[in-house]
Amino acid sequence: MAGAIINADAQIGDNVIINTGAIVEHDCCLGNHTHIATGALLAGGVRIGDGSHVGVGASIRQGVKIGCNSIVGAGASVVRDVPDDVVVVGVPARLLRENTP
Repeated sequence: MAGAIINADAQIGDNVIINTGAIVEHDCCLGNHTHIATGALLAGGVRIGDGSHVGVGASIRQGVKIGCNSIVGAGASVVRDVPDDVVVVGVPARLLRENTP
């Protein structure tokens, strides 16, 4: 989308949305069916698992892994790995609940 920045050696899976103004830094890896919302910031080497969503304005520290089918809430600051199938929110990001269908 408009104003999104994707830097060197980033790997983008199938059916991925990188929304307006989002930044995906070097060496990031975005799994299939992920959504990086408006203004989200992914530092270098971040890994986003299949089916996960990073909310508007969220920031993810370098080298952090977000598991599959997880949600990072709007404005969250993620400084540690996030497991599969959870929702994390806040600064720093903490577990809110499981992400079950």
